[in-house]
Amino acid sequence: MNKHLHRIVFNAARGMRMVVQETAMSAGKATGATSAVVATALAGLFAVSPAPAQIVGAPGVAPNLRPTVLLAPNGVPLVNIQTPSAAGVSRNLFN
Repeated sequence: MNKHLHRIVFNAARGMRMVVQETAMSAGKATGATSAVVATALAGLFAVSPAPAQIVGAPGVAPNLRPTVLLAPNGVPLVNIQTPSAAGVSRNLFN
């Protein structure tokens, strides 16, 4: 009854022949349709990449909760957080 549901293929990783389902594929490349779908998905992913945003302390917040954002000499943003409380908590709000 199960005579036509399985077939034997060579498994190079194990170095032996194995019984697999009849719909299993042996070594080979993916179909052209699968490659096209993957290529389209990757192109869409890279085309809709997020734009870099500037770091800004929340302007409508009390000054004791707002970090200061400076520019380092090499052009990298430098964020100075507020001094922590006695409990060691420093709450900083950003936009």
